[in-house]
Amino acid sequence: MKEGKRIFYGWWIVAGCVAITATMVPLVMSLSGKYALAVIDELQISRSQFMLVNTIVQLIGIFLSPIVSKRIASGQMKVLQVVGVIGFCISYFTYSLAQGAVHLYISSIFVGLFYWASTIIPITYMITMWFKEKRGLAMSIAMAGIGLGGTIFSQVITMFLNNYGWRTTYQLMAGIALVCSLPIVLFVFKSSPEEKGLVAFGANVAPANQSEGAIEESKNSSITVKASYSKVFFILAMMGMFLNGLINTGALSNFPAAIQEMHDPATSANIISIYSFVGIFGKLILGWVNDRFGVVASSVFGCGSFLLAFILMLFGDSLGIMYLMAFAFGLGTPIGTVSPPLITAGVFGQKNYPEAYGLVSSVGTIGTALGSVFVASILDASGSYQTAWLFMIVFTALTLFGWVGSYITSRKYFTGNAELSETVD
Repeated sequence: MKEGKRIFYGWWIVAGCVAITATMVPLVMSLSGKYALAVIDELQISRSQFMLVNTIVQLIGIFLSPIVSKRIASGQMKVLQVVGVIGFCISYFTYSLAQGAVHLYISSIFVGLFYWASTIIPITYMITMWFKEKRGLAMSIAMAGIGLGGTIFSQVITMFLNNYGWRTTYQLMAGIALVCSLPIVLFVFKSSPEEKGLVAFGANVAPANQSEGAIEESKNSSITVKASYSKVFFILAMMGMFLNGLINTGALSNFPAAIQEMHDPATSANIISIYSFVGIFGKLILGWVNDRFGVVASSVFGCGSFLLAFILMLFGDSLGIMYLMAFAFGLGTPIGTVSPPLITAGVFGQKNYPEAYGLVSSVGTIGTALGSVFVASILDASGSYQTAWLFMIVFTALTLFGWVGSYITSRKYFTGNAELSETVD
């Protein structure tokens, strides 16, 4: 992690990313449901009405992701993140003022706008720009903050809710996010090594000594993103990203209830804690596999673990099987956050990354928005989760097929340092 005698500045970028993913991201992802019972009880709204709050945040990302990516690539990252962090915290604070479901939805629109401008998209862009070698490790560490923050702030929010109520809890968490995130954005983050007079980590490594991950991710496609719309690799990549979003939320939002139907609440809580904890290390392992062997190997590892988890859920009545499932699922969950930016760089190339990742994020978010509803609708129709898990097995296999297929079919458009052109055939 050192370049010469000094710690490479990119690792400070990674540490700052952990602060963002540990404080802001869990408030939208894993911890949003912590407020449900208290808010539903006081505002007299239904559970589905409350769940729409987070769906709105996700839907905003479908339309905003490509715009944010283009703005970042044009050099506006600092402005976007500063305004984004401040706007997110103010918007999150306004949840505490809600007097009904409509008020929550209005707040969610602004939370979504500022969330997508300041979190995952700029973070993945910075990691991609700052690291040529060890990009997978850096991305994994940055995203591990999501699990770390979820673990820590789950307890904090529970304590705040018990002692102060949901309105004050929203306010306190908004303050914590602002204090932890704004100084990082203002004083630590730099969009590229050039801003510090540096080059990307590993850029000076001789080609013969580069890892497989660095070699494949440093090449440039000979066609633009626009010119790739009609190519097979583009269609396969987007299929994989959509299904990846679908299987992730389909699992994460429905596993807790499904496990509790088969086992007691205490056992269910233990299993959820196991796969959440294993997920932190799963990110690091997937990143290492990607750096060492490339995106095909990391995709096989991540999707294979995810697929195994769904297979084991079919036999979930056995407690031993469920603990194996928790371990497999924990190893597989990084495909939701770590894999997409790595695959995007590998399939579309370094120069095309910002624009391509905007599209990838948008398509993946559509799947994310539909996943929990898809599984729940199958449960309502069949009265069992078994059919849903069979669908998830097929969709996970198709995710892997899409990612590996897109990488393989994109190779003919790649060169070592090709200049981009509009068309090639």
